[in-house]
Amino acid sequence: MEKVQVEILPGVGLGKLKFGMSREEIKTMLGEPDHQEVTHYGDDESDKSDAWEYHPLRLDLSFEEAEDWRLTIISVSSEDYLFKGSSLIGLNQEELMEELELQGVSDLEIEDLSSEDHPEQLLISSQSLGINFWLHKDILEEIQWGPLFEDEHTIRWPE
Repeated sequence: MEKVQVEILPGVGLGKLKFGMSREEIKTMLGEPDHQEVTHYGDDESDKSDAWEYHPLRLDLSFEEAEDWRLTIISVSSEDYLFKGSSLIGLNQEELMEELELQGVSDLEIEDLSSEDHPEQLLISSQSLGINFWLHKDILEEIQWGPLFEDEHTIRWPE
């Protein structure tokens, strides 16, 4: 079977998946998720997130109640997902930084998020693109991104 490669679209979505889509629209496109979990986040118990996992696609989607349960976060962990035409999953930190520089991503911040539960975890992020690159033991394992914002509280939903 031929591999299908899908383009990561910072601020917009992933291929035909667009930020702002409803859970029903996503189910129509991808079917039922393999795993689903509603959790609370933040200080307010009414702030809920609905996380969906599609295991064969190595794709996670999150919907927030505060945004009328619209798609707000996409995470991928397969080499089949491309960022500006390049497959990044599996690169080490040096290779990732070189590739992002070639792609013109210059506002990178690096944060060591290692803990007892997650040793050797590093987060590289671009504020302008709203994208996070999660590395474990110096290898990129996950790319996570969301819509861009007009200001601190207003999401710029893609059209």
